[in-house]
Amino acid sequence: IISREVFIAGWIAIFLLCGFYLLGKIRLPHDSVLDTIGPLRLLASSGCLAFGLYLMTGLFGAPLGEWDAFFPPYGSYGEIAKIRSGEPELAWRDDYEAGLAEAKTTGKPVFIDFTGYACTNCRWMEANIFPEKEVHALLKQFVRVQLYTDGRGEKYKRNRDLQEANFGTVALPLYAIMTPGGKEITHFPGMTRDVDVFVRFLKQGISPTVASVIRR
Repeated sequence: IISREVFIAGWIAIFLLCGFYLLGKIRLPHDSVLDTIGPLRLLASSGCLAFGLYLMTGLFGAPLGEWDAFFPPYGSYGEIAKIRSGEPELAWRDDYEAGLAEAKTTGKPVFIDFTGYACTNCRWMEANIFPEKEVHALLKQFVRVQLYTDGRGEKYKRNRDLQEANFGTVALPLYAIMTPGGKEITHFPGMTRDVDVFVRFLKQGISPTVASVIRR
């Protein structure tokens, strides 16, 4: 799988080359010399160059807003979180059983992020909802587990089977809150652009009622 940085760098090169080509700074063997540059050509070249420069910020961890949905995932969403919330990166486990074991030790509920490498809605949530300050603060109160389901190999099949067995779907993204014993508290299918909606979902997992159940 191509890394996020390599993927972005490739698109930066494409847009910059297109911009310079439209300006006549780069010519192919059979191209004629441009005597003048029309307004539409100038506008198109300016757009390509501007977008290429904008993408460069993504190489240094800056969020790219709506465009993040179309790029490969970060190793974690930590760099975005640092920029958006000012908080340090949160650690994520990639093993469900290990997450439950930690939850039994700490007494925390488990937050599961069923995600995929090719899931644009997953990338959008990770780039635009998870780093929001209130969401980031709430996620600290969970044992966090991120399970990719669309890769090749036994691990991904196991994650996919886990999602289907517990929630009756393999659609992504899907977010679930579980007790340390592996019982579902609640789950949230799909994406949302409303931070408050996701905050309310997370708060269901740390309510006093749920906390009393976990302590039993």
